[in-house]
Amino acid sequence: MSKPLMGRTFCCTGLQGLERHEIAEKILALGGTHQSDLMSLVQYLIVGSRSTEKYKYSIKYRHDIVFLAPTAIKKIHERWTAGDDTGLDPNEYQLPVFLLFNVCVARIDRPAVEVVLKLFAERFRTPVAGAMPRDPLTDAFLADEVSVCMEKKGATVSTTLTPSSDVVVSTETLGKRFTMAKQWGISVVHPLWVYDSCLRGAALDLDDYVLTADGNNLYNNASFVWKKLYVARIELSKPQSAPGMNMDAERAPLKKSSEVWSSIMNNARSKAAKTIKESIWDEPAEEKETTITTTELAPRSPAAKKSSLFVGFKFLPVGFSIPQQKVLRTVVESHNGEVAGSADDETITHVLLLVKSGPQANLVLLMLPSGMKRRINSKDVHVVTDWFIERSIYYKQIRHDSWCKPLQGLVPLPKKFKVCITGFTGVELLHIEKLIEYLNLEFCETLASKRDLLIVNINLFKDRLLEKSPTLFKYKHKDVLNCPIYSTGDGLSSVSVLSSQNKMNAAKKWNIPIVSIAYLWEMIQTLAGKANLQMPDIFDHHWCIYAPRSLAKPTTLLDYVRSINNDFQTQRRSVEESEEASESVQLPSPRKVREKQKFGRLAGGGESLTEKLKRARDGGEDDGEDVRSEDRPPESDDIMTQVGYVNQDSVQNSEELMKKLGEDIDRPAKRTRRAANK
Repeated sequence: MSKPLMGRTFCCTGLQGLERHEIAEKILALGGTHQSDLMSLVQYLIVGSRSTEKYKYSIKYRHDIVFLAPTAIKKIHERWTAGDDTGLDPNEYQLPVFLLFNVCVARIDRPAVEVVLKLFAERFRTPVAGAMPRDPLTDAFLADEVSVCMEKKGATVSTTLTPSSDVVVSTETLGKRFTMAKQWGISVVHPLWVYDSCLRGAALDLDDYVLTADGNNLYNNASFVWKKLYVARIELSKPQSAPGMNMDAERAPLKKSSEVWSSIMNNARSKAAKTIKESIWDEPAEEKETTITTTELAPRSPAAKKSSLFVGFKFLPVGFSIPQQKVLRTVVESHNGEVAGSADDETITHVLLLVKSGPQANLVLLMLPSGMKRRINSKDVHVVTDWFIERSIYYKQIRHDSWCKPLQGLVPLPKKFKVCITGFTGVELLHIEKLIEYLNLEFCETLASKRDLLIVNINLFKDRLLEKSPTLFKYKHKDVLNCPIYSTGDGLSSVSVLSSQNKMNAAKKWNIPIVSIAYLWEMIQTLAGKANLQMPDIFDHHWCIYAPRSLAKPTTLLDYVRSINNDFQTQRRSVEESEEASESVQLPSPRKVREKQKFGRLAGGGESLTEKLKRARDGGEDDGEDVRSEDRPPESDDIMTQVGYVNQDSVQNSEELMKKLGEDIDRPAKRTRRAANK
């Protein structure tokens, strides 16, 4: 009898030393391999506790791992040693989703319709029929169904909360059970934890579903492998017919090619097949576009695997990990190239950097030997990125274009704008998605009203745009614009054009700016060597296809960033700077009321105002002497602290006052003469 676990790799988590040692011995006896660390080749994780980092990482990032209970290996070992040839497949002993959970199902109320629609607008919650697991939860907001579903999947369910409860499922943030759960340190989670865990086939992390009063929480960060998981389920559910087997045989080289690329890029995701149906744009024909195009990446015959593409080339990888170097060596040597083992090798033709290391390219090159740096400066050695390998293999010719050079402006932006693309295919499609990821932008596969930018392959509408907007094709890096388009044997695919046109019309309707790939490239060029956020003007005709009319053309970068990001704030100035700035532009304020004002002494003794005016009128014109210092008003900042304003009305009023005072000066003299006559 052959060993049942031959070729399978296992790892344990949450188990005590003795129990783990016993399980590891049984795995070896059954022909399997036991790994202490969670490596990429691990296929089965034996779970003793779900609170470990291994389990949390696997549930979030590893769709290909099967979770087993500790008793699974013991049962298989007992059957095998007893000579039983049934029940030896470890997949039959998968860990029940809620095994060992003591759950309190509290009050569950159905939220408003708009909230439900928002929660289930997340695409992973509405998989296609072939991707659904067995016995899913049909309604997350019916307490009875939640309880029955969890009991079927191994949980102990009750409506009573006790200190021994592991979790409380509820939609209510008020009440005694919620308060006591908080006091006892028991997690209170949203019912979507049950629903999503059933979809995942394993209990998700409770921390990602902690109940909040915020209606905007979508509880969508528990796992990032939904699409891969659903694709795998769909493949397993397909009937193994002869045509299907032939199709699998044809696609096998593509899978290998994608794995090579993914290994080089360290966790890059293959986007070859768009199997999951889009929730917003129902365009299956466009999904077919990507699938047909990317199959061109696969070699057509065994002879093509050993091409002469890199004959005479020797690459020096810098910044690559050991596994990455091994994969690189395999790929390069399959095309008759070489990988150098030392920087002192005089036959090196290319220094190979990782694309994501572009901002540190100069620092990395400074670490090379002086002889190598001289050869780089003299252009005897080319400095390229791993995209040089990928693009050359894809196009089956050497590519020294702008895509292959180190991108020093590939720095993460502080704000995640949502970006969609359309019309791209092949290797450019993969690389544009990676550029968006490296810039810390959010790549969105579907176009919706909340997106910030739509990038279009202008070659799809080249004839029309050359006539109306020829500047779009005059960007300085012309090789960046030369992105291929999906085409059939009869020419340009009308499906691809129609799909992109529909997205552009929707973007205009939703006031989403539409640009060419030149804008993304100019952003990278602008960010190179810059310490502060700088973005190109989106209204530039070298890349702008459409900009919303509702947005006034920005005069500065901050205006543009604010126009697409309402919560953007600049760095605040200090209090001293603000005060200085305000003093420099503000007009004097009205006079302030002082508690005690100081007045100077009256000049000229007890002379009345009438006498002073008369004296000034009679002798002031001939007297050229200056006024004595004691007759001047005191010069004190405490008296006059404000600026006076003079207008024409005040001048006219003063003249009328002086005229009346002049009349009063003559009248006392007449009264004196009448008194004398009497």
